Amino acid sequence: MTSFITASAFIPLVLQSNSGLRIEVLPFGATISSIQFEGQELTLRHARYTDYQQNCGYLGATIGRYANRIAHGKLYFGDRWVVLNTAAYKHCLHGGHGFSHKCWQVLHHQVDEVELLLHSPDGDNGFPGDLSVWQTIRLTDHELKISFRATTQSSTLVSLTNHCYFNLDGSQDISRHLLQIHAEQFLPVTSDLIPTGERREVAGSAFDFRQPSLIADKLSLPDPQLIQAGGFDHCFIFENQVDELRQMATLSSSLSNISLTVSSTMPGLQFYAGQALSAPFRPRQALCLEAQYWPDSPNQKNFPSTLLLNDQIYQHQIVYAFSKFQGGKST
Repeated sequence: MTSFITASAFIPLVLQSNSGLRIEVLPFGATISSIQFEGQELTLRHARYTDYQQNCGYLGATIGRYANRIAHGKLYFGDRWVVLNTAAYKHCLHGGHGFSHKCWQVLHHQVDEVELLLHSPDGDNGFPGDLSVWQTIRLTDHELKISFRATTQSSTLVSLTNHCYFNLDGSQDISRHLLQIHAEQFLPVTSDLIPTGERREVAGSAFDFRQPSLIADKLSLPDPQLIQAGGFDHCFIFENQVDELRQMATLSSSLSNISLTVSSTMPGLQFYAGQALSAPFRPRQALCLEAQYWPDSPNQKNFPSTLLLNDQIYQHQIVYAFSKFQGGKST
């Protein structure tokens, strides 16, 4: 199935729950273009739906075939080197000209659920093996649930995620948000944001979010990893609980009294503080909490495998749960 861009790709599919949660999904990029909770917009969004056709920042998009970076756009697969589309960058980022910029087929749409399908042929952006991906986006009370299912006719590599940028109060900077990440380790990176292969303890560093922490306080610390990246753009490790749905992080704002809890079955969570956002947005106007496999895993022997065989089913889930809190209590 070829992915043609039509006007309908930019018409939002609206989902609503009885608890005040409303989202918009575009078939183009299977993009979550808006999340509103009790009338408060919680994501960074483009001014016009057609602006998502460029979407250099991947706002709200579904990322594939491989989320994050693959060093130099090369990987060894089977008995050969595979060269990937780097989209004019030094490394392959988010699958090259990937799933975020393709039209997904809408299989069904109802008031609280939409299911979409994308077929990625063998050789798409250089990736080996064909891949069919089904994605269900469903609202249940105060939760937004994203379920991925993928199959292949021949061996391939796959790591999918959602790329929403969150700002829970509409302010111009997320530095006053509180963030908690339930991880003991993270992946240090090179100046090109490629993992070094080391797994480093968060204890005693700017990356220790095991207790709720003001993002501004962490950004002010003179950590070499923060300095070279210009802020946070690192993967936190949840390796010991792969395929089990568990809480990864909680983000909250005292201005809106809204909190977001991210849960997933993925083995990693990329925290990106939005420092590279550019016009019409501002740096750090929003942040990403991307549940995914680890960056550059195909080139890192000790990282969790992203190989999908033809007799296997890729099946993962991301859950965004929203709540209001007063006096430290959530509702």
